[in-house]
Amino acid sequence: MNYKSNIFAKLIIICFICIIAIDYLNFDINVSNTNLILGNSLVPENVVINHIENNTNNNEDIFSSLIGDYKILQLSDDQRLIMINENKPQFFDETNIYLSSGVKVQYKDYLNFKSLFDKNPIPQYESRSNVDISENILEMINLLDDNKNPLLDKLRLIELSEENKLSMRFESCVVVVMDNVNTQNKKQISNKIKVLNQFMYHSKDSLDKIENIDLRWDDRVFIKTI
Repeated sequence: MNYKSNIFAKLIIICFICIIAIDYLNFDINVSNTNLILGNSLVPENVVINHIENNTNNNEDIFSSLIGDYKILQLSDDQRLIMINENKPQFFDETNIYLSSGVKVQYKDYLNFKSLFDKNPIPQYESRSNVDISENILEMINLLDDNKNPLLDKLRLIELSEENKLSMRFESCVVVVMDNVNTQNKKQISNKIKVLNQFMYHSKDSLDKIENIDLRWDDRVFIKTI
C-alpha cells in the first residue's frame, strides 16, 4: 500500500514539474511595453509604435510622415509614456501636402493618402501662375490658424490665377487678397491676412453672412453681404 502511494506521489510531482516546465517554455521573457501615447491627434497609435520601434518612416503609411520629434519616458519596467509632436497638414496642391514644419510630402507616393484627407480636411491650393508662393501660402495658413476667428475651418480653396490674382474661397465667401502677385510683392500677402483677421475680429457680421471681401486696397476693405 505504501509502495503504491509512493508511486502515486511521484507521478503527481512529475506532472507538476512538467506543467511548470511547459509554462516556462511558453513564457515570453521579452514582455512588451504598455504604451501610453500623447500628442497624436492624427497619427494612429500603431503607426507611432512602428515608427519608434523601427526608427524610420513607413513608406507605405502617410501618417508616419506626420511624426516630428518624440520623447519616451519609461514609467515602470513594462510601461512607457511616448510623447510625439505632429507636423500638421496645412494645405495641398496637385502634388504635395505642405506640413506645418515646412516639409513637403508627395502624398500620392503613399497608398493610404486618401484616408488622411478623410480624417483631416485641409484647403487646396490651385495655381495657374508661374510665381511660386507656396511658402507664403503656408504663412497665410499659420496666420489664419492663430486667429481667434474660426476662419481656417471654413477655408476650402486658395487660388492664384493665370493673371496672378490671389483669392481664397470659404464655404460661402470669396476673399480677394491681391492683384498682380509677383516675386517682389508676394511678401505683402501676410499683411493682407493680418488685415482680414483684424477686420473679422471687429466686424459684427459673421463670415457666413458675407459674400465677398476685397483686400486689394491699402486703405480700406470692401465687403458685400449676402
